[in-house]
Amino acid sequence: MCKKILNEILLSHKPSEGIYKLLETGEINEIIPELVKLKGFDQKTPYHDKDVLDHTMAVVDSTEPRLTLRMAALLHDISKPDCFTVDEKCRGHFYGHHIKSAEESEKILKRLGYDDDFIEDVCILIRYHYIKDISSSIREKGIDKFIESVGEHRIDDMLKLVVADMMGKPDNTGNMEVVNKLRELIEQHKQNRR
Repeated sequence: MCKKILNEILLSHKPSEGIYKLLETGEINEIIPELVKLKGFDQKTPYHDKDVLDHTMAVVDSTEPRLTLRMAALLHDISKPDCFTVDEKCRGHFYGHHIKSAEESEKILKRLGYDDDFIEDVCILIRYHYIKDISSSIREKGIDKFIESVGEHRIDDMLKLVVADMMGKPDNTGNMEVVNKLRELIEQHKQNRR
């Protein structure tokens, strides 16, 4: 029943309304209690103008209504509070949050009874959503390994998640350039394989 309710909410016109209602009523504790820790969590960074929950809801609402993509959006930052550190300038950092969020998402989705293929797709999207990690590790020669890691059939969804994540931030121009560069490398790779 929990899975059915969550799926209906995620496939609705504006999923954030349903998620906020579940939080307000406390019903989220029966489905994904891990979301509660995102509410009010100040990221202490100039790259975000929202707490983790509000950013997450903006990302979910910015994705197209497909369950894999919306679930990845919902869980993409689920472990940010667990990875939080503050530097000497009082700026927040979340080193490795994309990896830890993918691991935590696998546990959550198994608990909710999703099938293995769905879980794998969602977790890979989450694992590769972090644009700084992507941009620093991919060069023209590394694109083969990147596409193999994500899976060619998931590339479009991964890019859609990255774009939605950028849209949930106040200044997304620099990161959008990295997304465009990544798209260009992927297209070049596809052309070279023909």
